[in-house]
Amino acid sequence: MGRLARPRDLPPVHHLQSAMMAQRRLRLVVFCVLPALAAGVLAGLRFGDLGFGAISAVAVFAACRLGERERIPMHLMPLSTFVVRALAPVLGLGLALLLNVVYGEGREAIGMLVPLVGAWLVLALGSWAMPRYLASHQVRVAMVSSPGLAVAMAYELKSAGIRSYEVVGWLADGPPAAEPSSGPRWLGSLDDVRGVVERHEIELLVYSSGVPGHPGEPQMGRLELFERVAASCLDLPVRLLEASRLYEELLGHVPLGQSTSAWFQYLMHPRYRPGSSFSKRAFDVVVGSGMLVILSPALACFAVAVKLSDRGPVFYRQRRVGEGGREFEMIKLRSMRVAAETDGAQWARSDDDRVTSVGALMRRLHIDEMPQLWNVIRGQMTIVGPRPERRQIVSSLERQLPYYDRRHLVKPGLAGWAQACCGYAGSEQGTSWKLCHDLYYLKHRSVYFDMLVLLENVRVSVSGVQFGLDAPQEQFILGHSDQLQ
Repeated sequence: MGRLARPRDLPPVHHLQSAMMAQRRLRLVVFCVLPALAAGVLAGLRFGDLGFGAISAVAVFAACRLGERERIPMHLMPLSTFVVRALAPVLGLGLALLLNVVYGEGREAIGMLVPLVGAWLVLALGSWAMPRYLASHQVRVAMVSSPGLAVAMAYELKSAGIRSYEVVGWLADGPPAAEPSSGPRWLGSLDDVRGVVERHEIELLVYSSGVPGHPGEPQMGRLELFERVAASCLDLPVRLLEASRLYEELLGHVPLGQSTSAWFQYLMHPRYRPGSSFSKRAFDVVVGSGMLVILSPALACFAVAVKLSDRGPVFYRQRRVGEGGREFEMIKLRSMRVAAETDGAQWARSDDDRVTSVGALMRRLHIDEMPQLWNVIRGQMTIVGPRPERRQIVSSLERQLPYYDRRHLVKPGLAGWAQACCGYAGSEQGTSWKLCHDLYYLKHRSVYFDMLVLLENVRVSVSGVQFGLDAPQEQFILGHSDQLQ
């Protein structure tokens, strides 16, 4: 170790292919190129005009490419992915028709059904085949970390249904006292990182925020780790990535146990663009007003049901903490019995006996939250953002969870990325799990992401999922909570 071996000194490593690059290119071909070609060929044959077919192909490709955003974890958003991929050929072929009208060559819109159906069939076939390909062409990952983080990463990938990555094991200076019977295993010492990469065909090395050094030594710094890996593997087709970055890209959240204050440097970078505040506000007003009008009959019916159930008040008003730590009065349809919190603030539970029969139905449909659309229109809340909490709970959580106060950098939301992935918190552990997703939203927020998140919240409401993490298994939160106080 210590010198960079010359390429002519190295054995050939032709078998080690870039699965990450192959997956990226295949997604482009399956979900953009092939649907565009199908639509273009069928449009050209249908109208007997190859030029129009070429225009249709380019337009559909552009629409599909626009929808496939690499920064957004579409693989975690089934409904949004379905809607985006179904709409892309519609928008592309619509654009092609519009261009023809502009140039004075009108086409019958009904004639575009054939290329549209062709593009949909190609997309459907690709959606069926892609998971099967990914499962057989996995990116092999080695964690430069503790065994716990390797187990946690493997567990989360399996729980999220992500089969395109496999955590083979971890590197550490010495084997564990007890080798696990299954799952990730000890692969070797960091001093032998080159041998580990070649023997196990590792394509991605993932390091944690605290990498242990040799026995008796303090934790290794990032620069020292980079130097040791580069000195041995710079000429190999292996990549190095921080664990928190992989969590973001694959699992759509920021692991608290692997995050430090340095993570927030991204939000202070001159090139960081959180999205236009004007477009965000316009989205809130337009969507909020439309939802309020559409849901008014249902809200009126449930309001009557609440009143008749126990003659108590229809609405429940409560002070919540909003943007910048400022409090506002949030409005909900009352789903619990009157005086349900005489003993102080309590977490809602899946078997909460304070919830009325009408309230249980409203909670299942999330209709009790809909009066907050008025808070959205008034500018106190937004359509998509972190859920607001009460001052007592916020004060407690800020003492226990790092960076909990950073949620207040944006307005609280009626729907959110954390709600779509986690449901109600139900406990402090559940809240830490939601905080991981709220921080991810803080970094990646945009109006386009808001639209997708809103669709996923509709899916969650219809499916009846309420508590996504009542009592998380220890391995599941190991990557997040090992630095929590």
